[in-house]
Amino acid sequence: MRLWTKTARLLAVGSALALVFATGAEARIDQEMTDEFIRSHPEYFSASQPEQFSAEGVIKPPARPAAIPDIFGPGAVLTVGNVYMKVTNLGLFGNPFVTVSNDASAQWPGASGVEYLAFALFSVGAVNPVATEPNAVRRVSYFSEWRPPSLEPEDRMYEAYEGIVNGARLFNDDGDRDPATNPPLSLIDEDFLDGHDNDGDGRIDEDYAALGQQMITCAIRDDTPQAVNSVFNEKHIPFGLEVHQQAFAFANTRLANFNAVEYTIYNRSGHDLDSLTVGFRVDMDCGPLALTNYFNDDFDLSMVPSGEFVIALNEGDPRRQYPHFDVSPPVPADSALCPRVTYRVQGFTVADDNSDQGRTTGAATFLLLGHTTDPLATNAPTRVQFKAFRSYVAGTPYDEGGNPTIDQQRFEFMTGGDNVDQSTGLINQEPGQLIGDYQAWASVGPFRNVPNNGSIQVSIAYAVQRAEYLTLATYPTDYLLYQNGLLSGPDLLDKHPVVDNALTAQIAYEGVYEPPREGLEHLVPGGSSSFPFHGRETPLRARPNQLGVTGADCHDESEGAFRPITEFEFTWFDFDCDYCTGVYDSQTGRGYFLKRWNTESPPPSPAINVGSTFNFSDNPERTPILIAAGDNQVMLAWDNLSEITPDPERREFDFRSYRIWKAANWQRPIGSSGPTDDNWALLGEFRLFDHADSNFTVADTGAACPMIQVPEYLDPVTNTRGPRVVPICLVRGDLWNRQSGEILRPDRTIDCVRDTLGECKRENGIDPVTRLATTRTQYPIGRYRYLDREVKNGFTYFYSVTAGDSGRAGESFGRRAAQEADAVVPQSSTSSGKNVWVVPNPYRGFRNIAERPSAWDLTPNASDPTGTHVDFFGLPAGNWTIRIFTVSGDLVQELHSTDPVNDSVRGPITLDDGRVFPGFNRQQDQANDGQARWNLISRNGQDVVSGIYLFVVESTQGQQRGKFVIIR
Repeated sequence: MRLWTKTARLLAVGSALALVFATGAEARIDQEMTDEFIRSHPEYFSASQPEQFSAEGVIKPPARPAAIPDIFGPGAVLTVGNVYMKVTNLGLFGNPFVTVSNDASAQWPGASGVEYLAFALFSVGAVNPVATEPNAVRRVSYFSEWRPPSLEPEDRMYEAYEGIVNGARLFNDDGDRDPATNPPLSLIDEDFLDGHDNDGDGRIDEDYAALGQQMITCAIRDDTPQAVNSVFNEKHIPFGLEVHQQAFAFANTRLANFNAVEYTIYNRSGHDLDSLTVGFRVDMDCGPLALTNYFNDDFDLSMVPSGEFVIALNEGDPRRQYPHFDVSPPVPADSALCPRVTYRVQGFTVADDNSDQGRTTGAATFLLLGHTTDPLATNAPTRVQFKAFRSYVAGTPYDEGGNPTIDQQRFEFMTGGDNVDQSTGLINQEPGQLIGDYQAWASVGPFRNVPNNGSIQVSIAYAVQRAEYLTLATYPTDYLLYQNGLLSGPDLLDKHPVVDNALTAQIAYEGVYEPPREGLEHLVPGGSSSFPFHGRETPLRARPNQLGVTGADCHDESEGAFRPITEFEFTWFDFDCDYCTGVYDSQTGRGYFLKRWNTESPPPSPAINVGSTFNFSDNPERTPILIAAGDNQVMLAWDNLSEITPDPERREFDFRSYRIWKAANWQRPIGSSGPTDDNWALLGEFRLFDHADSNFTVADTGAACPMIQVPEYLDPVTNTRGPRVVPICLVRGDLWNRQSGEILRPDRTIDCVRDTLGECKRENGIDPVTRLATTRTQYPIGRYRYLDREVKNGFTYFYSVTAGDSGRAGESFGRRAAQEADAVVPQSSTSSGKNVWVVPNPYRGFRNIAERPSAWDLTPNASDPTGTHVDFFGLPAGNWTIRIFTVSGDLVQELHSTDPVNDSVRGPITLDDGRVFPGFNRQQDQANDGQARWNLISRNGQDVVSGIYLFVVESTQGQQRGKFVIIR
């Protein structure tokens, strides 16, 4: 049955959040945040908030489900790596609102129920030079002062992956050029993924840069009417800032232990802003949610993993830059100009004091990867570093090194230099001596004279890796040994995996240098400059009709010369006087461009029919053959997305195989939002046959197929498994399992996915065998189907299909993942006879879930307060109503075939064409569904007591009666 109406859930949040302290989850949110959030968002906590859907499930204006800040219910969670992290469009990542959402905050590894984050809040401070009131000059936009740009449905969160159509990185997807330049230059990745036409060409999201195997984007602003009208400690005075936020994760096992978040901050105020500074308030809590007060026994490690690490460059790396001539001081032409590179790692860490008896095996780290810099130090710092930092136990007053509570204090801290060595740029605060609930503030900047429509960028990462506190505490000493040559780099990283993970993230962010490609010539020294040279990485170009402009870097000054800067091309300069920051090939006279986030990862996982965004009752695209839940069976179906997504780096169609995973016997451990790694079992690996039209051989006896030894062949007659030599007959496009001999053939009767012109959607790429350009056609869910009969009605199951490719490091697969909203429950078929019955009967409600005979029971949580259910089997087809009574005739509860069953973990779904539907499953999920569940809560919202209960089923087929017993 439905536990809450949509409006009731929203209205209940106010009181539910206030109960956080009483429920022992206070580390996930403090009372100040709770009060500020409720008071700052009256549009979501008002008794006048309308129903989201009518009784028929149709959206009723002015409902705005897509625009609600993504904290309610199942939100946007990064799940392709090992760090399951929630991302919101509210100026924070993490999930502090545990009473309204079961999403992970930042769990590791996977949906383990072990948290490493309460919240990370984003803030921007600045000086408004045109403000006339003194209290409006220096302000900070923070936390609830960030909102979606509007309450319209398009201002929501979007999801993509590297290689997606229109999201190719460093590529002109739409073929357009900038007419304001002479000659017109290619427009590259100019249309941020936010549902708007950002470049004014009449198209939406047609050319953006997708990163990682999962990317979640949104736009937020500090000047919406709702933000301006909100008041908590003080009146909010906005700057007029727009932020493009993109969070992404990688499936590559080497990069799976951190998630990255990049912020591009635009000044939309109409005038310059000065001393813009970006800050983060981070509460890293380490421990299992099943333990009370798990967050109160942490230690901060403020100087871990910061440091500088020298890495030798491999032969062939263009950064080595040889042969080379005319450099000073002279370097032999046959040796590398830049044989090594120094990576700066900057961040801070929190670890549990005792690993919670082996359950908390990692430590959490906040990393600063990069931000806008200025080698001349005119408008930005010359290097990437923190501006200020402080770590403190929650509740510490600001004047004693604690949390700033008003804008004056925030701006004062963010523009100061607390606890950062200004000579090295590294954090130098000593760790706390007592265990506690540690929080931290950190800032970067300042960025001076940011013009109207100008922008700056900040890139951070949130990382979790294996660690033990006592070992991590020795890192500062070990780092000094490394600096003095007394400890090797490999030994240091082997001892401290947290540092190794941080360095891996930094190296991935720094990227690689690549030769210029078509459309990017203007992005590299020598591409349009008449004065290419080693180290020249900064391009300058004159404004139209601006004559007589010249410039000089340190090499020009040593020669006593200035170079002209024109409006027709970029002129490149080496303002930091470092040969190694601009890569140049003296043989070709061309430079290389920097490609950040150079990674190799498996293809994206295909879309499957059991996912919450597809498997909902009102989905018009879910045809009968694509309904997953059947009678003692689950039909798993997926599309061919993995096959038509070219490798982002080489543009090859390098897909090789699918792996099908299943999770059973999941009982929702406390804090877990889905199956853990231990829950998953491999059902089979199916490899693509594409080596020939078929593997048939024709002899005198006719067509024949190769005979293959199959270790686990399933005999279709005897239903037994065992080794067998069998013929395997394959045609191009088949998927086959060498272990079992099963063959999955694509359903060629299903039509392709069509664009707005009615043409089949196709993706361009390279054939990995012929090396020729080719196309692949996109097909919807249903292209492949797999039937699983090893299931029982009424039990919860999860499925995941991952894809593998033929990468340079060998075949690699994506991470299996699912959340509670993706669960599928097999249902008994309808019946025309008078034989409705209840399971289990009797129901025995032991407090200890392990003692309950109904093995489908789950641990209760905020969205499912009982965790249990009894099910009615053998219901008739068509609409029905079930009324449940006590033996004395009192009505206990009423169920309807149209009631939702999982709306507390599912929100509205927006299809590609913009239509919005309720995302839940109904009691009668499809015409053949003869099963309904009741969570043992009465119509008055109370748990029912022990006793005998009667039920009456009324339908067009008549009336049926029965009884069942509940024992508490």
